[in-house]
Amino acid sequence: MSPSPELEAKYPIGSRPNISFTPYLIFCSYLVSLIGSATTVELLHRRVSGSGWRAWVQIAGCSVSFGLVAIWCMHFIGNRAIVLGDGEEEIQLYYSPAFTALSAIIPVVVIFLGLMIADRFYRRSKHTAVRVVSLIVCGVCAGAAITEMHYLGNNGTTNYRLHLSWPHVFGAASIAVGASLLSFGLFFHWSDSWLNNIFRRCLVVCFLALAVSGMHWTGAAGTWYEVRGYHEGSGQERNVTLIIALCLCLSACFVCFLLGFLKQRHLRLLKDRAQQVVLACAIFDESGKLLVSQGGLLPCQTITRQFHQRTFADEFDTRHPIFQWIFRVSRHWRGVADLIPSMREHLHSTGYLQSASPTTAADSRSSSSFEDDSTYSATFRELFCVTAYDIAKTLDTGIQNLGTLYEEVATTGTSMSMARTVLKDPHDRKDILAADVANKDVETGMANPIIFGRGQMLVLTKKADANEVRRLQNLGFHFANIDQVGDNLARSLQVTRDDLHDMVARWQSFTEREPSIPPSGTYLASFLLQPAPGMRGLDVIVPRANPDRLPMVKLANGDLTVGELKVLASFNGLSLDACLARTGLGSKLESKEDDAFLENFRNSILDLVNDAPEVALHRAIFSAKQLNVVHGAGSKERSPATIFAFCGIKDIYIQSLQSMTLKCIPMSFFQTYLRSYPGSPDHQILAIRNHNEFATLTRTPPITEKPEKRSNRWHFRLRSARSMSSDTTLQSDSCSEKSLVNPTPPCDDASSSHPWGGMGGIMVTSTQQIFHDESKKNGSTMELRDMGVKSEASVADTEQQTLADRLMVITTAFRDPHAQRALPKEPYYGRR
Repeated sequence: MSPSPELEAKYPIGSRPNISFTPYLIFCSYLVSLIGSATTVELLHRRVSGSGWRAWVQIAGCSVSFGLVAIWCMHFIGNRAIVLGDGEEEIQLYYSPAFTALSAIIPVVVIFLGLMIADRFYRRSKHTAVRVVSLIVCGVCAGAAITEMHYLGNNGTTNYRLHLSWPHVFGAASIAVGASLLSFGLFFHWSDSWLNNIFRRCLVVCFLALAVSGMHWTGAAGTWYEVRGYHEGSGQERNVTLIIALCLCLSACFVCFLLGFLKQRHLRLLKDRAQQVVLACAIFDESGKLLVSQGGLLPCQTITRQFHQRTFADEFDTRHPIFQWIFRVSRHWRGVADLIPSMREHLHSTGYLQSASPTTAADSRSSSSFEDDSTYSATFRELFCVTAYDIAKTLDTGIQNLGTLYEEVATTGTSMSMARTVLKDPHDRKDILAADVANKDVETGMANPIIFGRGQMLVLTKKADANEVRRLQNLGFHFANIDQVGDNLARSLQVTRDDLHDMVARWQSFTEREPSIPPSGTYLASFLLQPAPGMRGLDVIVPRANPDRLPMVKLANGDLTVGELKVLASFNGLSLDACLARTGLGSKLESKEDDAFLENFRNSILDLVNDAPEVALHRAIFSAKQLNVVHGAGSKERSPATIFAFCGIKDIYIQSLQSMTLKCIPMSFFQTYLRSYPGSPDHQILAIRNHNEFATLTRTPPITEKPEKRSNRWHFRLRSARSMSSDTTLQSDSCSEKSLVNPTPPCDDASSSHPWGGMGGIMVTSTQQIFHDESKKNGSTMELRDMGVKSEASVADTEQQTLADRLMVITTAFRDPHAQRALPKEPYYGRR
């Protein structure tokens, strides 16, 4: 259809029609650039940094969002606001499909290169010059993509020849590059400092939209259109590009809403997780930075929604046998690694685990059915092992490289804002705050705040080397200072910022702590026990920096001579003050060597009192028994140190300690420490026990055979043997939790079905003799005589006594004269 003569006369070839704009389309174009920029920033915020395929895909998504939606869609919607002449359809802007498609592809490629360079070099380089150059390249690429797309798209017009104002061109390009530099510079700087919250991201979005819209309208103001032809058609072709742009814009809106929904769901999950029992990983690099995810959170998964307490006094802490089992297992993961598939299968079969996917398994672990479950101990330990395996999969490593359990249970979900809750005075005289009525321990000088809602977090700690750091960074994780991620972590754990800093500092110091096992020498130690509050057993006083050993000072560099051992034997049973008084009489001895040794012994006692300034230590009794610091140290590789100890028990009404360098830990947990040192033979024994226990969980019960006809004599003997074996069957739960679980007996073939079954376990048999009187015909009378109980224990399943066990025996013997007389008579200078 050719144009009318009136139109040709009004707009002849080579003329420049008047230009006007549609205001609402100008606003819509800025709105489109705002939506595209917001989608880009949100995708960029959730990207995976590194060189893996996920990082490439996410950077490509950011490039498509910015290049195709924020720039391309904005350009054609903005150009639709340009009205030439009086609005005749034949002289409006029409575009070539080839140029239109090319203008959509090139900016995406250019922006992809710029974002990839910034993401790779800014985050992974420690040189300031490299980081600044990478940001400049990113900003220049973004500005060039905006400018290139605008003029390439305009050159695709089929019915106009464009005339440009070069000052406007340079001004538009400067706006695009400058605003892009500012926006991406702020984004990467705030992301690196973990300050990239929603308000800062909104500011970056506004600057990006300004870069696109500012460049477009600055360039449009310096462009004139010279007619070189007339469009022949219905004019509906202009709507095709507009419809495509609107569809892309709606898709970007959907992505934004989806990201917002996922963000809110993630926040709800974090809030709920802070009230659960979770397992987290605290991995530090060589500079002390903490491993966090893209959102600045710890790698963490839920073990169970709540630890089931059988009694009010049953708290899940370091005193609990389950925690002590986990503590030991985390120091020898190989002992349970091959059991985890069967554990997962058993949890699925019992309904405690609904999904095997690491991303959804945390939501499917429920403790609602634990109320009537008598195997809660084994189930919780299975859940721990499966959760640890899932976290190891997210870190793309083996469970043996996951780290060791931290020595305390962290408390989360403490809503401190509720500590400001107003409570009513009983006499209605005034309002008081909940924080003001917190329990205060006068002895320790510590305040226990009221806790509203509580979760518990087990933390696996580890210090990663340089290769491990690079591998984790390639997976998308980051290492950040606690000052950078403190706000995100505190909100996710629902703890205060100060509590978080304290927890992370203790985790880091725990990773740097080496096992304090002296390689050789003779030491003088303090073994002081303290009754725990609430009659919860005994605590032992240990150094705060090294709770895996007793307070001790060196007495000699090597082993003592026989003469020196005899000298120490003369002090056996004396208190510390009595030993000090007696060492002052050293000048009356005939041997100068003994006199010098006594002086050294006295100085060592004074040093020990200085390290452990407790009043009870002055009343502690000296034991001249020479004990190994570690048990099972018979290997040639280790020359174990030996100690002599002052043993005592503090008064129950004195709970405070005289030194801040000391602390009290449960006696059972101290024994756990002594069984967990590197190379301990108890690691293998625990592994055998775990195999014997958990190997029976997925077994089907044996088929009951039909009874056979037997004589009365043999039938009675078989029935008696079965009744005795049912009373002496070992329980499957090896943790020995009192008032916590009622373990069920394992299958009958528990030991025979596993290759280690014959090595572990204790066999208990009852020997009986049956007499049958044949002379009595009217009724068989049998006499059952008990011949005693015989026990056989395999050496491979027998844990040796720890240093704490031997010192506990000595302490009890000193306090009980009858027990002391019952001790075997052996020389005190013999090593045990």
